[in-house]
Amino acid sequence: MILEAFSIVLRQGYCAENTAAGPTAMDILHHWLRAILSKPFPEGNVEKVIHAEISMLCCEEQVAFMPRSRSGESLLKTLYYYCESYEQWQFNRWLHHVKPHYFNRQLS
Repeated sequence: MILEAFSIVLRQGYCAENTAAGPTAMDILHHWLRAILSKPFPEGNVEKVIHAEISMLCCEEQVAFMPRSRSGESLLKTLYYYCESYEQWQFNRWLHHVKPHYFNRQLS
């Protein structure tokens, strides 16, 4: 349920800024969690679970997400691994379309 909600946000984030210097999956996850945890009252089950399992610590301009329980730790790890696998999938998709001669450079 939570991964499904995040996957929708992730796809929208990549489609909106599909450039070489666009946001990474971790950037999108950070902004998504920050937006949800900044709300005083969660809306829907996904936001309620995130509020119950993850806390946001702010120090100056730094933000850290901490689990509140073992299940919160598992949730954060799962979201992190999902971001990693999405990045790998994007790279593999890009690499599949690259021509071999792109890698042939003359070194001087």
